[in-house]
Amino acid sequence: MKKLIFILCLSSLIHGPKASAQRNDMPLLDSYMDAQDSLNEFSGAVLVASKGKVIYQKAFGYADREWKQVNAIDTKFEICSLTKQFTATAILQLAEQHRLNLEDKLSLYFPRYPKGDSVTLHMLLNHTSGIADYSSLPRFEGLRRVPLTKDSVISLFKDQPYLFSPGTRWSYSNSNYFLLGCIIEKVTGQSYDAFLLNNVILRAGLGNTAVNHSDSVLANRSRGYTRSESGGWKNAEDFAMESVYSAGSVISTVTDLFHWQQALWDGRIVSRKMLAKMTTPYLNNYGYGLMIDTFHRHLRISHGGAIPGFTSYLGYFPADDLHIVVLSNDFGNSGPIGDALADIVFGLPVETPHRIVERSINADVLQRYPGKYQVLQSSGPTNFELVVDAGKLYLKPNPNSNFKMELKPESETRFFFARDHDQEIEFILDSRNNVVKAQLISKGMKMEIKKRS
Repeated sequence: MKKLIFILCLSSLIHGPKASAQRNDMPLLDSYMDAQDSLNEFSGAVLVASKGKVIYQKAFGYADREWKQVNAIDTKFEICSLTKQFTATAILQLAEQHRLNLEDKLSLYFPRYPKGDSVTLHMLLNHTSGIADYSSLPRFEGLRRVPLTKDSVISLFKDQPYLFSPGTRWSYSNSNYFLLGCIIEKVTGQSYDAFLLNNVILRAGLGNTAVNHSDSVLANRSRGYTRSESGGWKNAEDFAMESVYSAGSVISTVTDLFHWQQALWDGRIVSRKMLAKMTTPYLNNYGYGLMIDTFHRHLRISHGGAIPGFTSYLGYFPADDLHIVVLSNDFGNSGPIGDALADIVFGLPVETPHRIVERSINADVLQRYPGKYQVLQSSGPTNFELVVDAGKLYLKPNPNSNFKMELKPESETRFFFARDHDQEIEFILDSRNNVVKAQLISKGMKMEIKKRS
């Protein structure tokens, strides 16, 4: 599944953006989001703030489709893995208080954990521990609805083989942050919820943020939805919050998340020294609960998240003092939408979503397109392959896998993803109908694709 997402969450190529966006961007932002609403049925809320002021905020779709309750700016959404930055700051606070050390070994808190004397808290924070991600294990698939105890969750991954020697490589793992939540409880003698509330949430002044539980009753909460096979909507699969815990159980609003970023960067949550550690790009440009990269040559601190029915994106551009928040309860692609909103503010071209209609084309036309391709992005190249099978064009994210995604024709040179109409590939041909290059159009953003062979 992780390889599937790569084409849906690509960062844009590095172009030469305008130095500063001193325009009134609200009409462009509104036009783009209205198109996402009317054409792609985006459901959720977005917020864009520049220089400390909100320049655009709006909610779309339904918080509850059965009761026709619409989303609002104060609607609470599952923020999924954005939770990790809350957990990381709690750990950093304890480090500042000398109640733990970032170089402490895992074995100090879990004496019988396999190879626990080789794993540090620093490795857990930046996903270099090598501990397997329990949420990807087949054993967890049938237990996602069950509010498991912490010991039961840890037992799922504790005896799994390490993916690599601790500290040598990077691999995203929810297990790391689950263990960090347990360590917070061991060190403080408080529940994760209580410590987070009193030391992080209230300190940041967040009135609509909380740790969610399976039995929580929360005002203004949204429900999660996904597309059915027929193209309609269905309730998202239940997912017990106890199972995601400190890796992804926080619920919040777009406004609270904007205020959270302000508090974090103003030094109200952790010291400047600890914030520097948190935002240092370690392996794979990952800090502590945050990704650090460049977006069109603008430094970006961000993270995304996904859980059945919900996706989230929170991005901050320090040099531009630009905040982007996208929360969705329709399992939409919050990350690419956030990127498109940033593109608009930076004065870069964004194609407004349009209604896509499948066209009939001659099957021979498809023979122009098979081959190996590469998308160049700031984090490095991403490769994929196009193949024709039984008269249809498919994209294979991994040439060594049988998994493939169907591309349907909008014209002879433009194709859209069958499972996501807001992701398209357009080919540029020479006079002999050979592919010169192509471009990926994701949520309106255009990214160059090179044909390798």
